Amino acid sequence: MTTFVRFIETCKQLSFLQVFTIYLRYLIGGAFVIAAFGMGKFSGQQLLISNPGASIETLEPLQQFFRVMATSGLYWEFIGLTQVIGGGLLMTQRFSKLGAVIFFGLILNIFIITVSYGFQGTPVVTGLMLLATVFLLLWDLNSFQFVLTAPRTETIVPANKLLIADHPFWTALGTLMLITIFTMAFLKFNLVVQLVSVFVEGLLAFIIFFSFRKRFQGLSAMV
Repeated sequence: MTTFVRFIETCKQLSFLQVFTIYLRYLIGGAFVIAAFGMGKFSGQQLLISNPGASIETLEPLQQFFRVMATSGLYWEFIGLTQVIGGGLLMTQRFSKLGAVIFFGLILNIFIITVSYGFQGTPVVTGLMLLATVFLLLWDLNSFQFVLTAPRTETIVPANKLLIADHPFWTALGTLMLITIFTMAFLKFNLVVQLVSVFVEGLLAFIIFFSFRKRFQGLSAMV
């Protein structure tokens, strides 16, 4: 285990992997926060897939499933709240470890559901999201390894500071993205508009950070 953790800590020093991890957190975290509002988990909005108005006996099993879920009330809201909390923690970057733990249980459950009900193509998407979450858990394996093994001096691998991923700039960006999502959801903007807006924020932030990288790192060192 120690050897594997050391290997991961070495890989984490690669700049492109740090950037990949940052934006992977934004991607899956933001998608699920947006989906929580878009699927009406807090507004009581009926899903089109559940064919509102039709008798439940006439629906396909998949439609019946969503009808029951969407009309469960508290449980449907609980799922949405879990999505918002897990996705939001991922997007903050600073609390992404806890977000990854919450998100793993959530996406594993969704993956099994999509496989069980035979969603066309959806198991591929949810399967990739599950793999992405496993990647995020492995990224922080140094913190999680002692859940299974008792810490000993010879097994403790010091976590090296990541010049890109640990910069507070990404926490500020994640906060901005969450504010954007919450504001647009409250104002009932189209889901596509929400996704595009957050994508543009992330793209502009990428350009700004790497255009003024030395200046940002100098400010971080002063703090």
